Amino acid sequence: MKKFFSLILVLAIVAPAVFATGGSQQGGPSYPSKPITCIVPYAPGGGSDTLVRAVMKSIKLPNSQTFVAVNVEGAAGFTGGMRAYNSAPDGYTIMTHNTLDLLSYFQSGQDTIPIITEGTTIALVVTDYNVISTNKIAAAEYGWKNVEDVVAWCKANPDKKLRWGITGSQNDNWISSQRVAKALGIFDSFIYAPYDSGATCRTASLGNEVQLSTNTASEIPGVVASGDNIPLLVINSTRINSNRNIPTTLEKGINVTTTKPRGFFGPKGMNPAHVKVIADALKAVCDDREFQETIMKLGFDVVFVDSATAKDKTREWLAELQPFYDEFKKK
Repeated sequence: MKKFFSLILVLAIVAPAVFATGGSQQGGPSYPSKPITCIVPYAPGGGSDTLVRAVMKSIKLPNSQTFVAVNVEGAAGFTGGMRAYNSAPDGYTIMTHNTLDLLSYFQSGQDTIPIITEGTTIALVVTDYNVISTNKIAAAEYGWKNVEDVVAWCKANPDKKLRWGITGSQNDNWISSQRVAKALGIFDSFIYAPYDSGATCRTASLGNEVQLSTNTASEIPGVVASGDNIPLLVINSTRINSNRNIPTTLEKGINVTTTKPRGFFGPKGMNPAHVKVIADALKAVCDDREFQETIMKLGFDVVFVDSATAKDKTREWLAELQPFYDEFKKK
């Protein structure tokens, strides 16, 4: 009997320490204790996929852990976005995405939950840009060297319709492209063809399935270098580092300027300690000179934005862009 009570006493002393250690492992220095799954909501080869794989090469998380990228494509990023949003908020499932597409799911009426504001924003790490391009087949056939040539051809051939490829439907790419087309006076010259990812849109352009396309700058460096893709216009207020010789919409008097802030997000209710661990590791990546040089060659600009600031910017973009989505929905 004495041995029994001695055992109970030992357990009573040891148990609190055991449970305290478990709590520390949950949110303390032992996080992460396994790899963090990072959902890429698009097909391989797009901007989000390129970004997360570049980050994976440089990121240093505690306990020698890293990211594991999992492509979950479908519905132009919505399927993977919802999977990440509905994941357990334990810090082991996050996603890479871009803010404006996440906003668009709610603004267009595709979803009733604003997952960008309801979920967790970990950090934004780069800025990407929408670029309107043609391909070398269309350029040779129609004599296009710049956006003025496209406008002239369309006005000279009012009865002909070509195709304009866009990543996603009812999202930022879609809205921005149509606003630019209207401003140029060529909206009715095109059928607007949505694709599920930047990679598939790029492939359609290479095969001349579409004669104009809107891709992000990070999705076209290789095909621009090969001469297969010919950038015509950047939807931005200032020229971008990866395409310094390409004019912007603002230069052409078109009041349509948007960027594609890309970063990392998680489900609602993530432990702030986990968010900080990941955000600190991402900040260190963004400060790394080698990463900066690599990412700029891929078409991005490194711009680290912390969680709180990113949330504030998201609310600004939500208010700024909503009127354009309301106009779209009326039609």
